[in-house]
Amino acid sequence: MRLEAAAGGPGRGCARVRSRLELLVDDRLDAGAAAAVRGHLAACPACRAHHQEAASLPSRLRALRSPDPPPALVGEVMRRVAPRGRALETWGLLVPEAVLVLVAAWYTSGTGGLVEIARRMASDAARALDWTTGAADSPAPVPGDLFMLLVTLLLAALTLWHLSLLARQSQKRPAP
Repeated sequence: MRLEAAAGGPGRGCARVRSRLELLVDDRLDAGAAAAVRGHLAACPACRAHHQEAASLPSRLRALRSPDPPPALVGEVMRRVAPRGRALETWGLLVPEAVLVLVAAWYTSGTGGLVEIARRMASDAARALDWTTGAADSPAPVPGDLFMLLVTLLLAALTLWHLSLLARQSQKRPAP
């Protein structure tokens, strides 16, 4: 059976066959449709010429040599996709910690309390130095100062942990 008759007249069968030529060349038509297209190709010289072009195209494309990439292509692509380290982004993690230390100290003691804490810390440090030499007794810690010391130590430990994470990240990044 010819596709022209099945499609409803001359010309329409050719259009239908030509739309299926690529499928035939790629062997993606079922057996019945492939047989109908081959039958049309046997009777129609114009469609047969289209089929010969379509059938030769894959082998002609395979024969073409791909162009060599420019020498700087790989380096340029790697430069553009490499992560960029910016100092503000890298060290910006430490800003909230410093602000948190100041807020905790201010909240606990107020502005005047901060000055008093600094004065007492200097006095306690002087006494501790005297104590290490044996010239004075150990100073008794004040509960507020002890709390501030614990908060400060906790934040210092958190800061050191963040610094170690940042150091590991900077070691993993390739140089741009």
